[in-house]
Amino acid sequence: MLQVSAAIIRNAKGQILVCRRGPGGNCAYLWEFPGGKQEPSESPEECLMRECQEELGIEIVVEGLYERFSYAYPDKTIDFHFFNAHIAKGSPEIRVHSEIKWVSPRELIPEDFCPADVTMVRQLRDQN
Repeated sequence: MLQVSAAIIRNAKGQILVCRRGPGGNCAYLWEFPGGKQEPSESPEECLMRECQEELGIEIVVEGLYERFSYAYPDKTIDFHFFNAHIAKGSPEIRVHSEIKWVSPRELIPEDFCPADVTMVRQLRDQN
């Protein structure tokens, strides 16, 4: 099973950082939470810190596990770890995504996200 860590990064206004995938591959042009695949020698938290540095040029502080669940795509099952986090250093840069933005939880639209993220999007919207 593929292990993936994702961040729910909030700013001082309570907005959440989301990233839009580029062309090609799974979920092209859909939105997602920052993060990525865990390497064999990493903890889920280490994975998340590395991915945010590589993909967004930011250092984050992981504040704890928000949710964990598995999602089955037709070709693979992914074990997701969603963590609360905040930026400790840097400003998000577009490096691998086509777009990044800050949105309020009310502005999260499930249909615009990768299928595996829809559960998390709905949870975040329902809480606010």
